[in-house]
Parts: sequence; C-alpha cells; structure tokens
Amino acid sequence: LKMVVPGDIKSQGKQVVGQGSGFLVRSNGLIATNKHVVADKSADYQVVFSNGTKVLAKVVATDPVNDVALLKIDEGKIPSGVTALLLANSKDLLIGQTVIAIGNALGELSNTVTKGIISATNRSITAGDSAGGQTEKLVKIIQTDAAINTGNSGGPLLSTNGEVVGINTALNQG
Repeated sequence: LKMVVPGDIKSQGKQVVGQGSGFLVRSNGLIATNKHVVADKSADYQVVFSNGTKVLAKVVATDPVNDVALLKIDEGKIPSGVTALLLANSKDLLIGQTVIAIGNALGELSNTVTKGIISATNRSITAGDSAGGQTEKLVKIIQTDAAINTGNSGGPLLSTNGEVVGINTALNQG
C-alpha cells in the first residue's frame, strides 16, 4: 500500500506533501505504517492499493516509541484479492536470517522489493528527519542490510515465509 496525502482533492487547496508505505494487518481495514509517515495531525491520508484503488484512511493509534501507527479504512473498500499479512514474533528472528523489505521506494517506485539479512536485533538508535529537525530514540530495532529508501517507511519487513517480522522505519543516509 502507498500512503499519501490525497492528491485528487487539490480543488480543496490540498496537495501531496509526502508518501510512505503500509500494509493490511486485519481484514476489517486496519493498516500498519510508521508514526512518522502519518505525523501531520492536520493532514488527510489516502491509501493507494497496487491496483490503483484510492481510499481515505483515518489514523486511529500511534506509538512514538516504536514508530508505529495504525490507520483504518472501511473494510468494504478493500479491493478484491487483497488480504491481511500474517504477523510473526520478531523475538524468533536469528542473526543471518534472510528478510525481504517491501515499500514504495523514493515515493515514486511502487511495490519495490529488496532482500537482505538480519544483522542485529534489539538495537537502539536516534532517528532524525531528513531536514535535520526532529529526532526520536527508537528501541528494539531490527537491523538489516536490505535496502531501505525514503518511501519504504511503513512497509513490511518479511520473513521468507511471507510473515511480517518488522516495519521498515529508518535508513542510514550516510
């Protein structure tokens, strides 16, 4: 899923200001993404499914410690064939285990897939925005060498069994 501020309501004076990724976690329309993807409380958010279907979404919960947010869409608007992803226990991850990161790289390339390994678990980092303004301490982070680009934030980090083991959240721009 691509998360965007609705671009098709420009007539109301709104414009696309950012993009990220997300994924369906419940068949009732519950979607997971990063808190920083939906941090603007005054914005309207839109989910764009891979088939192009656009649905307005409401932020229903945020967790700044883990950089996680949950959004809700009307379950009747989920396109046919789209199903919730299975969640795995990230405590079962092993160093060296293969993982797959999915997202919308650079906010332009839909449904990109990269592969890497788990380099470490339970890392703590201080993450900042690209403008160098706000920073947050993130704990219990999974470190991987799978390529994560701007726009991949909020996308699922999957095991080779296709289960979600984490959410793409931060990248080293250096």
